[in-house]
Amino acid sequence: DLFQVKFPFPKTEEQQKIAACLSSLDDVITAESKKLEVLKEHKKGLLQNLFPQEGETVPKLRFKEFEDSGEWVEYPINSIGEVVTGGTPSKEENEYWGGDFVWVTAQDFKGKYITDSVLKLTQKGKEKSRIIPKNSVLVTCIASIGLNGINKVECATNQQINSVVCNSENHYEFVYYSITKNGNRLKNLAGQTAVPIINKSVFEKFIIHKPKSYQEQQKIAACLSSIDDLINAQSQKIETLKLHKKGLLQGLFPDVNEHNG
Repeated sequence: DLFQVKFPFPKTEEQQKIAACLSSLDDVITAESKKLEVLKEHKKGLLQNLFPQEGETVPKLRFKEFEDSGEWVEYPINSIGEVVTGGTPSKEENEYWGGDFVWVTAQDFKGKYITDSVLKLTQKGKEKSRIIPKNSVLVTCIASIGLNGINKVECATNQQINSVVCNSENHYEFVYYSITKNGNRLKNLAGQTAVPIINKSVFEKFIIHKPKSYQEQQKIAACLSSIDDLINAQSQKIETLKLHKKGLLQGLFPDVNEHNG
């Protein structure tokens, strides 16, 4: 059957022209993908060096204005802000579901910021939930441990997620990056059970380091946020190029089904 399928081919010169066009675009996509990897590695290095290493109390890299600001201090999560564990309104009550209030689960963690959710609650469903104010840090603590993000809209979550509602002394983006940096240590708290789980009381005792100055937290968060912005812009650039290639593949070749028809 395969040998019976006919493909339309232009003359050699046109084949070469089409191949050269698509190859040059592939080269651009490859080069831009390498740039993306460099940015990701740069961010990884910054995460390691802007926070103290295991057993140390000062980071390797420090902004000049904070070089004499002293050692960082250990704090449990529950001193950073209030920890709120989510819940699930009854799925048997249709009046709770299908509204427009964001209800976050693990499937909604697709980047640093969370602005929407697959499933949504009605007003009645919202009333059955624990409300998380925007700019909190959401962390998955059951099954897929350590996914984290910042909700840019007021929301509720399922029981898989512990949210840190940061107090005024702690910059929420700094806390987000601190948890990101300590992701492996967080996962180790879950143990080797069939379904990994970190309960609220254990999560509240999870230790992170932070500088004494709120301004230093802010500076670190701004630095890492700017890298994230570059990474997102580069990722979008690559996606645009891939869509362009897809369009060229469609446009530069005849439809085989039409040809064989």
